[in-house]
Amino acid sequence: MKRSPLLRHHRATHVPLPGPPRKNPESASLRPSRPPYLAALLVGLGGLFAGVTGPLLSTFVPILVRDALGDRRSLIGAVMAIDNVLLLLLVPLAGLLSDRARAGGGRRVPIVVAGVVMAAIGMAVFPASAALGIGGLIAAMVLLYTGINLQRSPLHALVADLLPSRYRSLGTASVTFQMCVGAIVFLMLGRALGMRIAFLVAAGTVLVIAATFAWVLREETSPAARPDEAGWQSLIATLGAAIRGTLPGLRAVFFATLLLQLTFQTFSTWFALHATERFAVRPEDVALGFIAWAIGGVIGALPAGALGVRFGRRTAMLLGFGLMCACLLALDRVATLAQAVPLLALASASWTLPTVNAFPLFMEPIPHQHRGMLAAVFLLCMALGGAIGDPLNGSLFDLAGGYRPLFVLMAVYTAFAFLAVLLVPRGAGEANTGPEENFAPRPG
Repeated sequence: MKRSPLLRHHRATHVPLPGPPRKNPESASLRPSRPPYLAALLVGLGGLFAGVTGPLLSTFVPILVRDALGDRRSLIGAVMAIDNVLLLLLVPLAGLLSDRARAGGGRRVPIVVAGVVMAAIGMAVFPASAALGIGGLIAAMVLLYTGINLQRSPLHALVADLLPSRYRSLGTASVTFQMCVGAIVFLMLGRALGMRIAFLVAAGTVLVIAATFAWVLREETSPAARPDEAGWQSLIATLGAAIRGTLPGLRAVFFATLLLQLTFQTFSTWFALHATERFAVRPEDVALGFIAWAIGGVIGALPAGALGVRFGRRTAMLLGFGLMCACLLALDRVATLAQAVPLLALASASWTLPTVNAFPLFMEPIPHQHRGMLAAVFLLCMALGGAIGDPLNGSLFDLAGGYRPLFVLMAVYTAFAFLAVLLVPRGAGEANTGPEENFAPRPG
């Protein structure tokens, strides 16, 4: 099999670690003298997009589908699977298309803008589509989820394209921060204004995000690569190298990311049942735990990015997993929901440390013409963690005869993720160790 260009670069330029990273004098002269806050703010709008759309869809889509189909649960499940099907199809396809655009000297932003605009239209028409029956509802869902999944991998790749290596953790911190803020605001709007108005406000917000991407983001032009450097064959060769461990640390980061998502999925799916069983509270009161988690994400996201810049991505991830494991074990011992709330916020703040720094560490050795596809693989790895989490945890709770072991399970997943990050060699994936430097976007 033909060797991936990424592997050719790695073997030609690899510097034994630990040790100071190799510096490129030309790129160093172009590196900004201060943190690129504007660029971090702009790419963080992708997180705001997720925070605006995600909570509203999670809250209202199942209800509308149930109202259209009645209590036919298998059909409801089939319709709700549309998002997952489109994710599996469009996330890698959009990553490949954006890589081909970059390899030819083009841009990823038009693909992102197209996806965000489609999602805005879908958000605007979705509440009214229920009046057309299940056919209209499915058509609106396909439009909406096509837009959402089309922008995912190119937008993640833009974090690496638009930010200098040293500051990419600030970019992902901005994404996480804006996502949590958007989720809190639009959950409150949905509750206060009702579904129809909340969806229209969300559609308008998403259109503003699309306009900002289109008019303000300016990707640096890149030298054209050979077409085969952004194709499936090259990707397969690169993934094979990651699985074999040829690229230091990449395999361990995959595993840690899967466990990180598995931990979050465990909380988001099962905490309500755990809390009502264990603390004997009303279902309405369980919302306090989810709000605490969202607030912890807001509080922790930006400091997590700063810690990754200051002390290194691997160190920040280890610190986060360690603190998170301690919080989860403490949560297993509390007696009331009121005692659990501050610990949940602290656990979420700890969760932001690996969440913010995993993607920059993973993407550092990847040249620009592969970032869209590898971002897709990163996203699919997270989706896999979510997909296996619910059936696995359900089986474990059946064995335990209840939901009491929830936080112990989360702590076990977190401990294994900590061990996975320990396997990442010191210096691998850290700032300025990759094949190329990138520059912040300039306002248009």
